Amino acid sequence: MLNDEIKKLQGNVVCIGVNNKKLLKLLKSNNKIGLYELVRYKKSGLFSHKRRVKMPDGKSVKIKKFRRLFKKKSINHLLIDLNNIFDYYKYIAANSIYICKGTIIIYGESDYLNASLVAQKFRRYTKNITTKQNGNKYCVIVDASDTKYRWLKDKYYIIIDTFHNLGDFISYFLTS
Repeated sequence: MLNDEIKKLQGNVVCIGVNNKKLLKLLKSNNKIGLYELVRYKKSGLFSHKRRVKMPDGKSVKIKKFRRLFKKKSINHLLIDLNNIFDYYKYIAANSIYICKGTIIIYGESDYLNASLVAQKFRRYTKNITTKQNGNKYCVIVDASDTKYRWLKDKYYIIIDTFHNLGDFISYFLTS
């Protein structure tokens, strides 16, 4: 299901957190795309920076601010592995809508998240969403061609999500 979508891609593609060797080999074999890879940067030592991504040229950037590397609506497609950047989950919808003008493909494997929860984050911006669920594996395909980014709307949803997560945490704490 994911391989078929990857074969259709053309233009600039940004891979965020993708470690799957088969997917990367499939992307690199496609001559119609320009590929950018953002991978987790794990620094050994006492003061490790867990929330950083590393570009192939060696510079690292905070994962919440990766959109500073790309201009608004400058990337054709995004491919995101949500398992590797789960701590960035609450910012992923706004930042990916900001930089992408084509298709956003989010995939992962989790018992906590499913395709409908991930798609709920993107329904705020667009209605053109396709979800595929197979057991605990999911794939969400978002058409971001007609979306618009609003700064105030983004801040509003971050506040709403924070209160929602706080309520979930309190209810989990009280029931356990």
